[in-house]
Amino acid sequence: MTPNALNRRSMLTGGTLISLGTLLAACVPHDITTAGDGSTASGTPATNSSSSTGNSAGEYRKADAKGPAQNVPKPNAPENGYRAKTPDGIRKTMDAWNQWINYGIQTGDYSKAREFLSSTNDGELKIYREIEALYRRGGWVIDGIQYFKPVGEPWTEDDQTYRLKTRHEWDKETDVEPDGRQETWSSDKEEEIYTFALEHRDGRWQILYSQIDV
Repeated sequence: MTPNALNRRSMLTGGTLISLGTLLAACVPHDITTAGDGSTASGTPATNSSSSTGNSAGEYRKADAKGPAQNVPKPNAPENGYRAKTPDGIRKTMDAWNQWINYGIQTGDYSKAREFLSSTNDGELKIYREIEALYRRGGWVIDGIQYFKPVGEPWTEDDQTYRLKTRHEWDKETDVEPDGRQETWSSDKEEEIYTFALEHRDGRWQILYSQIDV
């Protein structure tokens, strides 16, 4: 398996059944770009100030090599019924969580995304901690937007743990360090299928873990 065969989520959620040696090899991002003077490959110094796109103040602006995303809009409140112990409640919960993880990767703020997780969801929480730490030290993320689209209906075998299969759609993620070093995470798969496990606790759905189908 080549280093770019697994993305960050595949590695950190612990969902893939691969050997430890393969996992350690895959942990090396497939593209690392840096320059001795702390600039990016294009020779432009990496800053945490403004993006190259000249949009007006207050307008949403995607992240690029010059700076993080600006004026990222917060997602709307979850749809009514997202707390219900129904298949529709699961889908609405997943949709709300998906919107908040995309907000988090653009801002470094995963506080709302955490509300949809079980405290035992170590893999997902580790992803959040890594991205939050990157932003705290002055870095940011380019791209990284993800969509988990349901495939079929949720199911359960014990009326306690429910599962939902999803199609994972994304492009790539580039982490930019304050010194200009960049690490790009991507996958060589055309499509990734994840199965999420959820439980209904304290009047709401909580995501226990995710597992990639291999």
